[in-house]
Amino acid sequence: MIAIPVPEAVKQQAQLSAGEISFVNYLERGGFDKNRVVFNQFAISFVLNGQKAIYRHEENTIIKPGYGILIPEGNSIMAEHSLNKNKYNSFIIFFPARFLLNFLADQQHQASSKVKRTPDYILFERTSYLSTYIAQMQTLIEQQQTLSPAMAAHKLNELLLNLYELYPDELFAIAGAQSKAEKSLKNLIEHNLFNNLTLDELAFLANRSLSSFKRDFQKLYGVSPQKYIRERKLETACADLAAGKKATELYLVYGYENLSNFNTAFKKKYGTTPAGWQLKAAV
Repeated sequence: MIAIPVPEAVKQQAQLSAGEISFVNYLERGGFDKNRVVFNQFAISFVLNGQKAIYRHEENTIIKPGYGILIPEGNSIMAEHSLNKNKYNSFIIFFPARFLLNFLADQQHQASSKVKRTPDYILFERTSYLSTYIAQMQTLIEQQQTLSPAMAAHKLNELLLNLYELYPDELFAIAGAQSKAEKSLKNLIEHNLFNNLTLDELAFLANRSLSSFKRDFQKLYGVSPQKYIRERKLETACADLAAGKKATELYLVYGYENLSNFNTAFKKKYGTTPAGWQLKAAV
């Protein structure tokens, strides 16, 4: 699967660009398939119709109308699709990281211990103020207006100030992470165990080739990624079975295409079927 670079890949969408800042009214049919997306700039995306699923290094979420998300530079797995007859629609602002760094340099911020780790993104609700902001920018795009780089920076700072007033610590954490080393491979694995991502997709999120991902994984865990992920899922399935859930409720959750494959894998590890395991656990 080819990685999609943005904002380069959306150059044909209706937009207003000035310097290195772009305001994009994104319209696509979309689909349920996941795509690999490389964010070469920061993005602030507002879903206007449909929904966007996004997987980052340690976190994943679904963005629906009424919400926006700030996405830092880096690799993502994404799927965007409409929930009705109209096209998927989002309004996106792309900008280089230094615009956020320069904005934060002007803020009188006192460090807080509220943010324990660097977030992969900031998900936020779209206020009436933000809705007005989006409508104004869409009108400028529709009218094919032009902006000077200075005015584009002003409009971006207006948006960043709104986010800063809501999430100051998270913004500083994300900005600070731009100069740090990659997040740990272990955190990526543990936070994506149950997202049913392929090894290729996990390697992409880790910014590694598949071969180097497998090699680094083997060094870290002492087993292959396939075996580790399979066994961790089955261990968790045991807890679900003990809580009274049936195998018919679980096999899709843990990434098996059908019940037969789940039963076979479970029996291979535990010597009995899920139903048999439940009977023994109840004794």
